[in-house]
Amino acid sequence: MFAKGDFASPMLIHAQTPPGVIVMKRLKANIKYRFENTERGGRIRITTGNREPLSAIYDFLASQIKDYGTGDSGVVEKR
Repeated sequence: MFAKGDFASPMLIHAQTPPGVIVMKRLKANIKYRFENTERGGRIRITTGNREPLSAIYDFLASQIKDYGTGDSGVVEKR
């Protein structure tokens, strides 16, 4: 859904547009989403080569970590 620019799910849950979503929708062609299997299930890799969507992705993920209390550090790993 996100790869198509469809961010309706987070908006339904949060009753507002999460940080970063407007830019992620506008620049969806510059963002790639890839599922990877892991020992504990899976993860989604979100990548871009453009600064503007990268900043929006960071904002979006930071808000998700805070809202859901995942305990993740919020530290971004550069690969």
